[in-house]
Amino acid sequence: MGRLSGKVALVTGGTRGIGAAIVRAFLAEGAKVAYSGTKAAGKQGDAEGFAAELGEPDAPQLLVDAVVKRFGGIDILVNNAGVGSTASEWDLTPREWDRVQAVNLRAVFFLSREAAKSMRERGGGSILNIASIAGQNGGIAGSPAYAASKGAVITLTRSLARRFAAFRVRVNCLSPADIETDMTAGWSQELRDRLIAITPLGRFGSVDEVTGAALFFASGESSFVTGQTLSINGGAFMS
Repeated sequence: MGRLSGKVALVTGGTRGIGAAIVRAFLAEGAKVAYSGTKAAGKQGDAEGFAAELGEPDAPQLLVDAVVKRFGGIDILVNNAGVGSTASEWDLTPREWDRVQAVNLRAVFFLSREAAKSMRERGGGSILNIASIAGQNGGIAGSPAYAASKGAVITLTRSLARRFAAFRVRVNCLSPADIETDMTAGWSQELRDRLIAITPLGRFGSVDEVTGAALFFASGESSFVTGQTLSINGGAFMS
């Protein structure tokens, strides 16, 4: 029996990178998995995809409703979907600020709230938010809008953990730094070298080093853990 046998999981941003790796890891542990992406209709192995533009105000509820209708409920939610921004503090516009917050923060709250309703009916569940080291150290290469959104996700994790605990819904957070994915593969060597230089373990992480933590928080192994943020960053930020 897998650690997630009989559970239904929803992973947003599950078409690539960390999200796709989490989808595969949850499937391997016996979960039924739904994943979302901007063009996610169809299947990814045994997981079922749902298209969702999470920057739209009604998208979180529509997505959760579709997954609940298809699978009967949700036990695990991974809020992995996000957008980046490279706009500097001098070039950042209100429109760009709102675009980033809509996906990286607003959608996380409303997805969590709607999924928690299903979890409450099923006797409990686990919500896992994916933040970033930028939310802890202020960001190095990205926009202040991105860093602010990820810092807010860490605080939102604590807030929801307190509010949902009475319903046996746990809320935790992963805060990765630089992970080897198709996205980071496109970064310049200069940027990669600069980031590796400030990482005590001297390298980027792998997606497997994130999925292990995701499985821990999604499963009963973390049944007495809520409101926590686990940093997966090779020592680049220590709290």
